[in-house]
Amino acid sequence: MSINKKSKLLKWSWVVGAVCLVQTSSFAQGLGNSPYSALGVGELLSKGYAPANGMGDAGVSNANPLYINSLNPALLARNRYTMFDVGVVGQYKGIQDSRQSQRDFGGNLAYLALSFPVAPKWSSGISLKPYSFVNHQQNSYGRIGNSIYEAQYVYSGKGGLNQVNWMNGFQVTKNLNLGFDATMLFGNFNQSVTSQLRIGDSRDYIVSRDDRLNFSDFNFRAGAAWRQKLKGDHFLNFGATYSLQSNVATVRNTTLEVLSSANRPITNPDTITQANLSIKLPTTWRVGVSYEYLYRLTVNLDYERQNWSQYVGVSGNNESMRDGQSYHVGLEYLPKYNSTKYWDLVYYRAGFTFNKTPWVITGTNIDDMSVSFGLSLPVGQGFTNLINISFVAGQRGTISSQTFRERYGRVTLGFSLKDVWFRKFKVD
Repeated sequence: MSINKKSKLLKWSWVVGAVCLVQTSSFAQGLGNSPYSALGVGELLSKGYAPANGMGDAGVSNANPLYINSLNPALLARNRYTMFDVGVVGQYKGIQDSRQSQRDFGGNLAYLALSFPVAPKWSSGISLKPYSFVNHQQNSYGRIGNSIYEAQYVYSGKGGLNQVNWMNGFQVTKNLNLGFDATMLFGNFNQSVTSQLRIGDSRDYIVSRDDRLNFSDFNFRAGAAWRQKLKGDHFLNFGATYSLQSNVATVRNTTLEVLSSANRPITNPDTITQANLSIKLPTTWRVGVSYEYLYRLTVNLDYERQNWSQYVGVSGNNESMRDGQSYHVGLEYLPKYNSTKYWDLVYYRAGFTFNKTPWVITGTNIDDMSVSFGLSLPVGQGFTNLINISFVAGQRGTISSQTFRERYGRVTLGFSLKDVWFRKFKVD
C-alpha cells in the first residue's frame, strides 16, 4: 500500500473517530421517541453492521472477507485486509395506543470499526457503537384531591449506553477459528418526573425531580467458528458466542428543583441523594449454522438467548423482565464474482427476525418481528470497497390500554473501505 493511500485512510479514520467521540454523550439518542425504552437499560440496538442488518441480523457462523462481521469475533481472522467500516442509521416510526398515535423520525451514527491482520493467523480491531438508547416522554393528568384543580405529570428520559470493543480473531486449525471481545461499556441516562399544579395563574409551579445515572464497566465475549468443506466450493459453517454476566458500576445523582410556569428557576437545584450502585446485565449466547456456496450464496440461521431474568436494576429488582430470545434467518447472493458486468458484482441480501423481547407490561409479552433487505455496491479501484445499504421494516407490541404498537422502518447506510497494510516488499 502506498504511503499516500495509508495517510488518507488514517486521516478519514481519525476525522470520523473524532466526530464520534464528540458525540458519545448523545451517541445512541437519535432514533426518536420509544416508550419501551423506559424499561430496563433502554432499547437494545442491533449487534450487526449494515450487511448483517440486511440479512435479519444473521451471520454468527459465516464471514465475508470484504466487510467486518461484528456478530462473532472469531470470524475476524478471515479478514486479511485492513478494513475501515462506518455506518449511519435513520428510523421512521409510527406509535399508537388505544387513545392516540404519533409519528417520529431520528437518525445517528450506527458504528465505527477498524480492523487489520496482526499475523498470518491473527486479526485484531477496535470498534465503537451504541449498546442501547433511552428516549421517551409520557404525559398524564390527575385531579388534586377533592379540589377543582388538576396536576400535569411528565415522565421523560434520554441517554444511552455505548460500547468500545477490542476484537481479536485467531485461526487455530484449518477448520477452527476462536476469538474474543474485550468491551468497555459506558454512558448515562437522565430520567425526570415533573408535576405542575394547573390553576391558571402565577401559582402554576413546576416541581422537577431529576435522576442522572452514569454507567461504566468492562465485559468479555468469546466466540468460535467451524468451517467444514462438503464438496467442491460448498461449505457448512457453525458458529457460537457467549457474553459474560456483568455488574455495571452506576453512580446515581438525584436533584429536586422548583420552577415557575415559564420554566424559570425559583429555587436552586438541590441534590437530595448521591449513591454508588450497580446494575446486573445478563449472560447472552448465540449459535448459528450456515450453508455457503463460495463466492455465490450463503444461507444463515441463528438463535440467540438473553437471560434477562437475571437482570437487576438500580431499584434492586428485576423490573418484571423475562428471558429474551431471537430467531434470525438471512441469505446473501452474489450473481457472478468474476463477471465484467457491474450488477453481477453486487451483493443482494434478505432476512427475517422474530424477537421475544425481555419486556413484560402488566402480563403482556412484547414481541418484535421484522423483514429486511440489503445490498452492497462495489466501488473504487478493483471494486474492493463497498457501499452497504440495508432496509428493515417491522412491528413491536400490540395496542391495548397498557401497551403500544410501534411500526418502524429503518435504513442503515455503511461504507467498507479496505487496503493492505504491513506488507513486506521484496527488492529485486
